[in-house]
Amino acid sequence: MSLSIELERDENLTVGQWETFLRQARRAGASDDTPVAEVMHDGTDVLCAYRVAVTDSQGAAPEQVTIPVSLVHDLLRVVAEVAKSDGDVRGLESGAQTALQSTYDYLLAPVLGGNPNSSRSGEASDV
Repeated sequence: MSLSIELERDENLTVGQWETFLRQARRAGASDDTPVAEVMHDGTDVLCAYRVAVTDSQGAAPEQVTIPVSLVHDLLRVVAEVAKSDGDVRGLESGAQTALQSTYDYLLAPVLGGNPNSSRSGEASDV
């Protein structure tokens, strides 16, 4: 059994539409070597869509998230402090809260249109 992901051709096709199409194909198991086929209108040379066919044997690819280096540093710093703490994490709340808030702001704000608990909104955070 195979799965096909199609992107209908549009004169005003945007980069965002291509990214969404490729992300869906990767989630379905497409790799860097998976071909993107052109779909022609019935019996003509008129391009109407792009298609990626994925077979069952390819398995779904893991989703990847890109985060800024500064956030990685913050997260690693907090984890390193917890690892060295012998279980006593008192005094780490501020650093952990900052790293958590930054993570929410970076990863959720684009999806949700903002983080109502964001410290950047001028209100105290409850996260």
